[in-house]
Amino acid sequence: MSLLKKSALFIIISNFMSINAQVVSELKPSIDGKMGEFTEWKTSSVNFDDGTSATFDYRIALADRKGIGCHYELEVKNTSALKLEFKMKSSYFDKLVKSQFGDEIKETLKPEKSVLAKFIAQGCKKEKGVEKDDYGHCMACDFGINIYVTKK
Repeated sequence: MSLLKKSALFIIISNFMSINAQVVSELKPSIDGKMGEFTEWKTSSVNFDDGTSATFDYRIALADRKGIGCHYELEVKNTSALKLEFKMKSSYFDKLVKSQFGDEIKETLKPEKSVLAKFIAQGCKKEKGVEKDDYGHCMACDFGINIYVTKK
């Protein structure tokens, strides 16, 4: 690849990364939590290239386990004065088909509005010979959510 093409690719990737600021990485419920209980609210902030900044609150819960599916709920609240777009992307490893999967939910929120996003991690089978409750089996599976924020 020529130097010009490499430079152009770097600029495009840099612009994309600054537009879609990744604020929270690998978010998951507390290992010692309980089924259906949300974590405490956490606050995060993001700075945009134009010098503006925004804040938002979030919390997550492992809501239920049905068969080999673990059901998660993520609540996000826009606590800034700006209209923001939230892109929430889950990622999980399916133990049955031995592959990585995920879902994506996008939502635009006005100031002081919130959204409840629901995600399912499939293929979270129980480990043989391991005594855990449903919450423990779900927490033993590879799952996480990333939150990206864009100013609208």
